[in-house]
Amino acid sequence: MEAEILELTETDFDETTSGKSGVLLFYKELCPFCKSMEAVLDKFSKANPEVPLFRADFEKQPALATRFEVERAPTLFILKDGQAAEKKTGVMNPKELAALYKKS
Repeated sequence: MEAEILELTETDFDETTSGKSGVLLFYKELCPFCKSMEAVLDKFSKANPEVPLFRADFEKQPALATRFEVERAPTLFILKDGQAAEKKTGVMNPKELAALYKKS
């Protein structure tokens, strides 16, 4: 079973993430590295099912990308209480993601 990754838009972002901690991925539809990161999120989620996963399309949500200063996809954020606590651009493996999440 694949992890549930909630798709966010500029209009529902604040309401959906307010006060929550989790992982947010900015991606592009046709980006092969973004597909790799979704597989990493899936593995991370199996080990950490209590951590909510979110994603936002870098091209379809430009105001959200600008707000988070995202320059390219994939870019991943660790959210703590609805705020960006950590930022990492590029691909990482599930162990790196778990370490980043624990650190933040």
